[in-house]
Amino acid sequence: MSLLSKLPGVAGLWEPFHEAKGVVPPHWGARPHPEALHPNGQAILDGVLSGQRTNAWTCSRTSFTEARHASQLLVKYVRGNALLPFMLDTWRFTHAPLLLMRHPLDVVTSQVRAFGARPRDLDVHRTYPGHATLHAQWDDIRHVEDPVERQLHMWCLLNAQLWQTMAQDDRVVALHYHDLILDPERHLKAVLEQWNWAPKGPDPSWSIDAFVSSLDLRATSDTDFKGDFLANQQDQLWKNIKRLTPAERARYQRVLDTHSFTLYAMDEVRPRMV
Repeated sequence: MSLLSKLPGVAGLWEPFHEAKGVVPPHWGARPHPEALHPNGQAILDGVLSGQRTNAWTCSRTSFTEARHASQLLVKYVRGNALLPFMLDTWRFTHAPLLLMRHPLDVVTSQVRAFGARPRDLDVHRTYPGHATLHAQWDDIRHVEDPVERQLHMWCLLNAQLWQTMAQDDRVVALHYHDLILDPERHLKAVLEQWNWAPKGPDPSWSIDAFVSSLDLRATSDTDFKGDFLANQQDQLWKNIKRLTPAERARYQRVLDTHSFTLYAMDEVRPRMV
């Protein structure tokens, strides 16, 4: 988001689905699901996506000047993935949503380090309303001793099948963190080319090549709270897998297998073609 927000005329909206800080009703929970939206849920989503429902949190990454001159919105969220199919069926987006995917081990390792182990007394019906499969399996998952393994089950039930399906959907632009790390210039250009992106106003000096060349593509994300980003690209991609023991690697792979997730594996950082 920090890179794409630098496009001329673009204003970024930050995490509008955050359970505590966002701009959607608290009863939508931590990962909003279409089945849990009350009757005016579509109107609320329309307000979010059109920039009519904002607060200091969602506007915190955009200056007043950027907002005043913006003609397009870029909405960044990690908490509303389950809403993506509903959004695609409901609205026609000017530019296809960008689905940025990362190795699930990296995702859950980051979550456990940042927020701690998932509480075993979690009320999943309140926290994740609408996620029926998670509700049905929670009693087994909460007895898993390893907090990373427990979180991996949670992640799979919230995201795995959506990623697997949406990665092949021509209504989205699918991008893997792996590819962006190894060759950011090429893949960022590819995103903009798929979007057929150009400034709203005529600017003969603007081009995708010139824009991408102007960016610091190796800058650390502003959400690297633990300072864990490694400068060497291969080290960054492999760091969590290499920390695993053989037993952990086999156990975590069984979790992915249990949820029929084949897009990534525990012995390789590269995404698989499915």
